Amino acid sequence: MYKLVIISLFFVSCQGNATQVNSVTNYSDEFKSLMADTLLNGIQDKILEAFVQSLIIKNESKLNFLDTGLKELYNKRKKNLVLYWSSYLKFYKSIYYLSVEDKKSAEKALDKAIDQVEEMEGKNSEDYALLSMLQGFSFQFSTGLKAPFIAKKVNNNIELAFELDSINIRAYCVSANNDFYTPEKYGGGQVVEKHALKAISLPEQKIKNDYLPSWGKEEAYE
Repeated sequence: MYKLVIISLFFVSCQGNATQVNSVTNYSDEFKSLMADTLLNGIQDKILEAFVQSLIIKNESKLNFLDTGLKELYNKRKKNLVLYWSSYLKFYKSIYYLSVEDKKSAEKALDKAIDQVEEMEGKNSEDYALLSMLQGFSFQFSTGLKAPFIAKKVNNNIELAFELDSINIRAYCVSANNDFYTPEKYGGGQVVEKHALKAISLPEQKIKNDYLPSWGKEEAYE
């Protein structure tokens, strides 16, 4: 699974046979109703910048400021896209807390991120890809007894991400990293190279949009 040393490098989907399900949230539609909220414009870069600043000043205030803004926006708009970015931000808060050796706060932030995505209604491919990444990162906080159950959840959510969008770059990225860190005796090492190369070959976004996720390509190189 993702290790801190790999994830910390984060800062320094073309058409496919995507499954059409009426209950699945379409972020391309959601962002249109959120365009007036400038907080989400370039939100991925804003989160990464806040993360870097937090590492530099050794204080999570920059991340907390964004977190509060996203919470207020969700209370007003109730859109899955806002929850997506709130969970993505909490993922980086977890990494920050690990960097200052506050494992308890790191686990709490990650658990909240996972809960938010799990409780979403109408999850789409992007949501399942993020959820599997968060769950994979949670391995470091789990005991040996919980690990097999987490591994099953990660794999199931990666499969759901692919079912909903067969060329989701972030699903391929997460799948490759998950396979890389899975011991061979538990089935690891089967698709890491294939899926990493696939992620590298795909565009970061199907249509450029500063409100939507674009991570995955750089992470696949790692």
